[in-house]
Amino acid sequence: MPGVAVSKGALSGITVIDLSTTIASAYTSLLFADFGAEVIQIEPPGGSLLRDQAGWPFWSRGKRSVVLDLKCDKDQRIARDLLLSADVVCESFRPGVAEELGLGYESLSRSNPGLIWTSVTGFGPTSPLAQLRGYEAIVLAKLGALSGRSPTGRSGPVMPSALTATFSAALLATHGTLIALYERESSGLGQRVSSTLLQGFLSHDSWSWMLRTLSQRYPEAFTEHQSFDPPGGVPPNVMMFGLMAGLSKDGRWMQFAHAQPKQFDVFLRAAGLGWTRSDPRWMGAENSPDISTRERFWEMILTAVRELTFEEWQQRFDADPTIFAELFRRGAEILDHPQMIHNGHTLVVDDPELGTIREPGVLVTMSGSPGCGAGPIPSLDEHGPEVRARAHVEPPAAALAATDFPTSAALANVTVIELGTFFAGPFSTALLADLGARVIKIEPLEGDPMRNIMGFPELSAVRVTQGKESIAVDIQTVDGRAIVERLVRDADMVLQTFRGGVARKLGLDHERLMEINPDLIYHYAQGYGIDGPYAGRPAYAPVIAAGSGFVYRNIGSMPDGTDLTLDQVKHWGIRAHGMGVVVGVSVDHFAGLGVAVALSLGLLARARGFGGQHTMTSMLQTTAHMMSDDVIEYAGRPPAPVTDPEFMGMNALYRLYATADSWVVLCGVSNAEWVSLCTVLAATGVHLVDHPSFRTRESRLEHDAELVRVLESSMLKKSAAEWEELFTAADVACVEVDPGPPHAAMDEGGLAHQLGMVATVEHPMFERHYRTTALVNLSRSLEVLKPGCLNGQHTDAVLRGIGFAEAEIARLHASHVVGR
Repeated sequence: MPGVAVSKGALSGITVIDLSTTIASAYTSLLFADFGAEVIQIEPPGGSLLRDQAGWPFWSRGKRSVVLDLKCDKDQRIARDLLLSADVVCESFRPGVAEELGLGYESLSRSNPGLIWTSVTGFGPTSPLAQLRGYEAIVLAKLGALSGRSPTGRSGPVMPSALTATFSAALLATHGTLIALYERESSGLGQRVSSTLLQGFLSHDSWSWMLRTLSQRYPEAFTEHQSFDPPGGVPPNVMMFGLMAGLSKDGRWMQFAHAQPKQFDVFLRAAGLGWTRSDPRWMGAENSPDISTRERFWEMILTAVRELTFEEWQQRFDADPTIFAELFRRGAEILDHPQMIHNGHTLVVDDPELGTIREPGVLVTMSGSPGCGAGPIPSLDEHGPEVRARAHVEPPAAALAATDFPTSAALANVTVIELGTFFAGPFSTALLADLGARVIKIEPLEGDPMRNIMGFPELSAVRVTQGKESIAVDIQTVDGRAIVERLVRDADMVLQTFRGGVARKLGLDHERLMEINPDLIYHYAQGYGIDGPYAGRPAYAPVIAAGSGFVYRNIGSMPDGTDLTLDQVKHWGIRAHGMGVVVGVSVDHFAGLGVAVALSLGLLARARGFGGQHTMTSMLQTTAHMMSDDVIEYAGRPPAPVTDPEFMGMNALYRLYATADSWVVLCGVSNAEWVSLCTVLAATGVHLVDHPSFRTRESRLEHDAELVRVLESSMLKKSAAEWEELFTAADVACVEVDPGPPHAAMDEGGLAHQLGMVATVEHPMFERHYRTTALVNLSRSLEVLKPGCLNGQHTDAVLRGIGFAEAEIARLHASHVVGR
């Protein structure tokens, strides 16, 4: 309860009830179990459907299982009693379902005003689409996020394997719940926390919306295109050249890590192509407006890459840490990654039923209140008798009354110092700024490189600088470090994203800064780790996507070996750089959401009595969590669901179908949905309900190919809009696939606008433009929605605020310690 110091685990003493049996809800409650909370998983009679999935041992570890039939009056009363004594409820029901069960937040909060009620839905509780079943594919179809391109060349939308929106929404829900608990420490009151799969996917837009905004304003100057499918299928600029995928002499795919021009120049020398930097024919060829020049240059580089084996390349990487390439890994191979092992992120536990399990460890490493991911996997209703008996204990009388009327921002008195560049880390603090935190971004004099990686200055940094104050400081000078130290003195948190060892060299590591401020939460947002074999390596999004197995999870099979032609290497290299088949998905965003969770957890732990501490997340570990059902290893593990070779779907009842005029996505996996689906099809002359091959869920899976053929021919009889209307009326999830791209949802009249997820701000360079509202919503806390900032925009104001006189500020400018 609020204000009570605890003895172990940052979240011990907190009780969480997970009412739902979906991946989104299960992953949201996982972090609480990993950090010591009591998590009670309510399962329906027969058990959660997740028990049949590969990721169940990971998602359920450390939780308690209780079977309750929430449609039964007696079990509803037991559930209600449990909720009246809980701190947090997690659920992913469609809006209104909890209320129908007599378990709504409004009625419960009157007796339990400290209750945090966390919901993960498809489109939001008040959305016009609220009653659509919130399957990932349904949300992505409505958003236009299935508008990718099949690596096989098939036309039409594509179905990805990775559950990007689901896990992103779960991370947002976890982040929001931790913030609500932190706010409760001072107010004593709970509130509703709302996250949606739609917002989860919108979190993956780095700069596409801003590029679209400029291309609409200035069509003569800007052209919008999909970054993983560039015009002509050729890398369009130095960044994509530097982050290219190539095949080694021994037939192994490598993802290169040279996003900055200087890194790319060093790589060319290592590849034996340094002479191109002085040859007039090839100088600047990577940025040439002539596509044929770029293509010939690309072919030269790919050919040079194939001159060396991977081990020979590794020797060159070891000789010069400026250059690097990561191997493309598959599935559980990430658990053997040298950095995962060094960090202690590969967990090995022995289960009495499953035997040895290898899986990712906890998401956040904490020095003062560490988590433990080795909790046992509960058998069905293992804790039922104990928990059901406990449910009849009278809850304490309410001392306060909860309200949903927002009065202040949840993080209004929190100050964050950001020592971060590029995307993942800075994105996390932008999320905190949306909830009221003051974020002071310390940038080099020339600015965060993120500001200039697109063709137009500042465009690529708008998202990650929203709501922040920027101060340009040369932290390699004594005066510059003194400025950082003065800022840290009164700060709550420091975010640091330097490669391993850099902060220590600068004297800005946690040891030094926590000497100045012992109550500081100092977070290392790392690509790989603070130290260890890969800590000093550049960790850009495509690099982690390759090394973690995320690319293979989405792209399916990718040919390798020594016999691929140059054209094949080009084709698959472009597909691999796109991290799969779906527009706009990046592991940077997963990592940023994970950092936001870590910062929120550290803040809450301090409020609960643990004091200051240093914490760490890595992009590699966070991505492993996002693919947990494919990463975990144990005997007899069922396969993780993947799309078919044509990227049409997982099975006949979770699949894309062509219609008379367009495409729909159909999701009807439960028996109840199957019966409703058959009723709709029967009205069109297609009778399936009594078909001997399709009577049970098991038989439908056994005869999946036959069912696909039947549904394919049936769907061609009507338009996509007609099918959506018919199936929606029968409560079957089937919607027309929006052609996209997904960031068009931000357009006037677009889906995000329709659902109230867009705000207007005034940027110092781009003037008025749209941005998303906060990606997680807290019912009793205000959002603070501001534009991005320019490099050094607030330098003088920040310096004045920490006591610098005008003459001293002038001296710092004159000596190039600070800039604006």
